Amino acid sequence: MLALDVGGTTIKSAVIGSDGARQLTRTVPTPVADGPAKVVQTLRDAARSQVAAARSADIPVAAVGVVVPGIVDASRGVARYAANIGWSDVPLRDLLRDELGLPVEVGHDVRAAGLAEVELGAAADLTDAMIVVLGTGIAGVVVSGGTIVQGHAGIAGEIGHIPVGNLEIRCNCGAFGCLEMFSSARAVSRMYAERTGSTLGADEIVARLGQDDDARQVWRTATATLARGLVCAALLTDPQRVVLAGGLSAAGDTLRDPVAAAFAAGMPWRDTPELVVSELAGAAGLVGAALLARDAAGKGPA
Repeated sequence: MLALDVGGTTIKSAVIGSDGARQLTRTVPTPVADGPAKVVQTLRDAARSQVAAARSADIPVAAVGVVVPGIVDASRGVARYAANIGWSDVPLRDLLRDELGLPVEVGHDVRAAGLAEVELGAAADLTDAMIVVLGTGIAGVVVSGGTIVQGHAGIAGEIGHIPVGNLEIRCNCGAFGCLEMFSSARAVSRMYAERTGSTLGADEIVARLGQDDDARQVWRTATATLARGLVCAALLTDPQRVVLAGGLSAAGDTLRDPVAAAFAAGMPWRDTPELVVSELAGAAGLVGAALLARDAAGKGPA
């Protein structure tokens, strides 16, 4: 299966077998600054290139799974809206199906990551959990009674837009104080640049925590704000376990430990849900896309 994970920073792709093994892994920058049409073209180019590479290597590709951020109409395969990319009502399933001649399934990136965690990852043994994906933005998946909660408009779990941060800071969504403006990978980079004038990636900032006070102050803000958001979400959904996934979760215990302490402190009157870091980390979206591709292959080309 060909899996593609479109984010606000990169577009990841890989051919993933039924055993979960990833081949032909590739990452290209998401050209957000060049406009949504360029992002769509880059996605189409990546998909076409990967299918050609798989055929050259005699690796079978039966279907394609694509996961994207924002609001997604999965039934029609349409990317309806994404603040971090700027596109609206893009018929990705039809575009890619016509381009590749393969069955295509389109889904929400975080919901797909949640599906991966439920089927293969840190939530596989649970009926009640929350998976929080920390990437360019932040969103979550709520599992209740063994079922992924969809919500009326299909956007349940949008923890990234809980207003738990500084209410003077405006989010890309138009609201103020949103969690993802303080605890996402993009937010960590932004806050560090505001303090120092230096633009570094979140992973570079994490690497500097031992010797850089500005990095430590930014990380304290990021982890404390994330914990407040998790408290709100946990009080509403009562999960047994909270799974931190996405690219920022690659920080491991450097992320988990301060968040866990503040998370517990925010609910002193009850047992705190277990907090773990996903082993799938930034690959959760890709694995989820492969699971969507598996479903698409079962449906056939129509």
